[in-house]
Amino acid sequence: MKNIFYKSILLVIISLSSTHLFSQAFEKGNINFDLGLGFGAYGTKVTYKDTKNNFEVSKTDGAASTIIPLSFEYGLSNKIGLGLQIGSSNYFIENKDSNDVTESVKSIDFALRVNFHLLQAERNDLFIALALGGSSVNWTFKNTTETYSGSGAYFGLSLVDRIFFGEHVGIMFNLGYTGYNYNNMKTSSGNPILDNLTWSVKGVNFGTGLAVKF
Repeated sequence: MKNIFYKSILLVIISLSSTHLFSQAFEKGNINFDLGLGFGAYGTKVTYKDTKNNFEVSKTDGAASTIIPLSFEYGLSNKIGLGLQIGSSNYFIENKDSNDVTESVKSIDFALRVNFHLLQAERNDLFIALALGGSSVNWTFKNTTETYSGSGAYFGLSLVDRIFFGEHVGIMFNLGYTGYNYNNMKTSSGNPILDNLTWSVKGVNFGTGLAVKF
């Protein structure tokens, strides 16, 4: 009986020690940095408004881009993290049409992000990320110094999974929905027609990258 009692006490001690030694992939006080590379596919809508003559016309199209996101997160609790997100997008330009004068279209996003962590595991951190912020976009053209730029609101909702190889380093996978609304478009030459345009961009994105935890 004594041997059974001592073995039971030993098992309890080992169990408690193991729980203490092997922490979860995300806990209160954690600091996380994610650096990724992704791809986005969007539906776009350009709208021209002439308020003076009560005239409006819209055109829909598609767009795609490469995305480089960088995010920071601090663990407020074992379930909720708060952080910042910065993203850079480079849109693909079609060169099939010789009349296309666009050289590049690039944007930069900045957002506050709240993460809701769903999975409590030693090496796996699965969470939903909600991002709200702003974005700026810039067109450059061939054979001219004129530019076309705009700014507006940014919204993102993502499902992210971090898989850690050890205590600090892992890989990150992302699948999300993103929306941009550029309602302040301007040309460097002050063209009054183009200055009345708004550009709406909505679609999905996915990617992978490096996850680092401290």
